[in-house]
Amino acid sequence: MGYPVYYSGAIEVQPPLSDAHAKPVEAFVNLEGSEDLRPTLEAIKSSEEPDLPYHGGQMYISEDRSKIEACQGEQRHGLRLWLVHLVKHFFIPQGYTLNGEISWDASDDPEDRGCIYIKDIATEAVDFLIFDPGPSLEHHHFADEALKEATQDLLASADDTGCTADLTVASADALTKVKQILAKTP
Repeated sequence: MGYPVYYSGAIEVQPPLSDAHAKPVEAFVNLEGSEDLRPTLEAIKSSEEPDLPYHGGQMYISEDRSKIEACQGEQRHGLRLWLVHLVKHFFIPQGYTLNGEISWDASDDPEDRGCIYIKDIATEAVDFLIFDPGPSLEHHHFADEALKEATQDLLASADDTGCTADLTVASADALTKVKQILAKTP
């Protein structure tokens, strides 16, 4: 994608990065070569997602080396892929734990926004679903009637008979109806 995105947020690194580990991470995200990166780059090349992002300089390590922070200002897409590669091929093998989130927002495409979540060693990027509720003058301005009805049907179908306290069973038909409506939502 050729339009700018704006990132915000930070990922905590525990324990804080050693100086020996901070340098190759910074070299990696700034597209700089380093002999220390050879094992990481070889692991990426043999992985399911062997591509590297085209743009560097999207994040930096905090002064105390306890956080990875998103660079402020106009950026390009690629931060998610940097984080996925770093978590899987560098931080996990080195014994680090990461927690936090970095969100993105593209000024030229209002539907291109989301958040990258990292908890311990799991990384997930989630696109935000933007639903235009219409004018607030409408009586039902929070959801369209079809979605509201489908959600009510789903909730009405819930049954916890024979389930443990943390489980509830719902109708597959009601769940499918909600999924179909949400799939049509831009």
